[in-house]
Amino acid sequence: MPELNPPPCQWPGDGRVILAFSGGPDSLCLLHRLRAENCDRPVLCLHIDHRLDEASSQRARMATRLAMEAETACQVVQVDVQQGTSPEAAARRARYHAIETFMQAGDVVLTAHHADDQAETVLMRLLRGAAPAGLGGIPRQRRFGPGWLVRPLLDWRRAQIAHFIGERDLSPLHDPANDSLTMDRNFIGRQLMPVIRKRWPGADRALLRSARLCRGAAETLAELAAEDLERLALAPACIRLPGPGRSNRFRLGEMLRHWCYRQGLSPPPGRRIETFLGQVERAATDRQPMLTWDEGIIRLWRGRLWLQALPEPPDDWSLDWRHGTTLDLPGDLGRLELSGVDHPPTPLTVRSARPGDRLRPAGQAHHRPVVQLLAEHDIPPWQRDGWPRICIADQLAGIGDVWQSRELERCLEAAGAQLHWLTSRYRGC
Repeated sequence: MPELNPPPCQWPGDGRVILAFSGGPDSLCLLHRLRAENCDRPVLCLHIDHRLDEASSQRARMATRLAMEAETACQVVQVDVQQGTSPEAAARRARYHAIETFMQAGDVVLTAHHADDQAETVLMRLLRGAAPAGLGGIPRQRRFGPGWLVRPLLDWRRAQIAHFIGERDLSPLHDPANDSLTMDRNFIGRQLMPVIRKRWPGADRALLRSARLCRGAAETLAELAAEDLERLALAPACIRLPGPGRSNRFRLGEMLRHWCYRQGLSPPPGRRIETFLGQVERAATDRQPMLTWDEGIIRLWRGRLWLQALPEPPDDWSLDWRHGTTLDLPGDLGRLELSGVDHPPTPLTVRSARPGDRLRPAGQAHHRPVVQLLAEHDIPPWQRDGWPRICIADQLAGIGDVWQSRELERCLEAAGAQLHWLTSRYRGC
């Protein structure tokens, strides 16, 4: 039988080892193989009850018993699977969200994906038109939540797992969801792959080799995308477009994906990126193409691309700031900080934008519309309402940490204080 790869001594982190445990053949094999390693870190099983059929709670109890027979504690977490276009994807999202929520810093999560899963995944992604990163298949190890995700059975074939289970007379659970041919993965594994293997006996080896090559290509592209982003980034949420002929659409798309990852977002689907970049190429100077997906928005404005995370900040909010040197703002607006003092020199109210806001900045003769000040500062229209309005006695006295009325400026100067707005998304570029 193959060894665990990587072995426990090479697993990252110093926290618990959490085995995603369905009780099926794969995870049961991994549990017993792991127990034979005498791992020196705390090991526990985590069973996710999707509650998609009436017998799910019974399987959860049986999974707990199987773990106890292997002298391992098992915790059951119930999840709600949101109905959508793909029940398979919805269940996966719910499962991984529950696992991530359960984790602590330094934990490593193990899943029992094996070589047959890898080959089937590559074929499924090929049929969906995946890019090299997707065709690289299931990664052996990656960061996940506050720790890591590791798949130490990727060198094992399904037949080897079955032999391991049979040799030890183990009794794995059977999930009826694995029989449903309406799920793409089940159809590929049960219907399509047997036909392919009969015609091409080396198909699994070929698919796994392609996955290795695509992973290498994806790593090279990621390095190139990081270099492009370093060269073109004007701010964390703003990049300039390369000049005509300086970058092809595919390379620019890879940079956008890398940009999203760097900002902590899952990138939009590849087809949407391709469509958006086509719109960018054809856009007139007065047009603002926009790419929206469930985690963010990318816009073209003034020859630059701007990234905004979702959800947007609340429309109407107000906070009193009388004590302390830090004020946390709603959503992803960041926080305000005062240096040089231990509390605000005068009671302040910090609020959202209101129609008609006007401010007379220190050193200027007249009040001016706030939207005009922000526009002159090259702040994009959709970011302008996110700039915090700072008030003294209900009178607007400051916008972020850039504009201050004479009254606010005098209060801060007299106390030896400086105001800072710590944000990564509302600075323009």
